[in-house]
Amino acid sequence: MLDFVQHDGGRDEAGFRGRSDCVVRSICLVTGEAYAHVRQDLAHLQKTMTGGLYPSISDGVMTPVHYLYLTSKGWALQLTKNAYLPDIPRDGRYIAVIPRHMMAVRDGTVWDVWDSRFSRRTKSGYPRLLGYYVPPT
Repeated sequence: MLDFVQHDGGRDEAGFRGRSDCVVRSICLVTGEAYAHVRQDLAHLQKTMTGGLYPSISDGVMTPVHYLYLTSKGWALQLTKNAYLPDIPRDGRYIAVIPRHMMAVRDGTVWDVWDSRFSRRTKSGYPRLLGYYVPPT
């Protein structure tokens, strides 16, 4: 069983409110980078990648945007098949990707603003694990 720690990743301290910031939050909680800095970088990248069609990340960060952002910093995406959240490695820091959400996992503990460890949409009660980002070595 994964443990849980409630944390906003620095969102309140940076002066932001709202939802749809799981990508920013999970990156900050795993890397220790400042929330405002990560948010600004992702917003700029999303605006650039969409030609200005989506100039804001207020409604979330698109998958190709967080993929490019993280892989350009040396992170690798490990895809999983027929896996659930408890299948993520327990040692180290990872960014878990589940349907419509991302979360920080640090040494077997989910760090998120809400308890995202469970899902009613699966028979096991845990969310499907689509993959997870592995930090640079």
